[in-house]
Amino acid sequence: MSYGVFWVIVAAVALVVEIITLGLSSIWFTGGGIVAAIIAFMDGPVWLQLVAFIGVSTILLLLMRPFAKKHLAIGQEKTNTDSLIGRTEKILTAVDNNAGTGMLKIGDVEWRAVSDDGSVIPEGTLVTIQRLEGTKLYVKRELQSF
Repeated sequence: MSYGVFWVIVAAVALVVEIITLGLSSIWFTGGGIVAAIIAFMDGPVWLQLVAFIGVSTILLLLMRPFAKKHLAIGQEKTNTDSLIGRTEKILTAVDNNAGTGMLKIGDVEWRAVSDDGSVIPEGTLVTIQRLEGTKLYVKRELQSF
């Protein structure tokens, strides 16, 4: 068996493992295996094939994994409360972080509202939910376009 075929098999196995697990754990070795196979088919030395495999796999892992995890949401399951983030709602009682006031109602549930930037937000103002910490929704005033 030639080294080129060996690297193609390594790439294929890594791809199959990734498809089965969907954990972003082995896809990087697929890229490394492909590059190493190309070098092998061009009669490159074995040491260069190994360096290319390790180098390309490491670079893909370090550069692409954070991007892929963020945009593909691998391993993250949205909960009901996570679905609140980004929603636009109307303030029920004025939000004043210093006074400790602020409520908004979503469905049948009243939530404690906190201004994300510390500003006072009057009752009836439309806000966007930025994040959730415990039972507090951090909100930002929605920009009105006329």
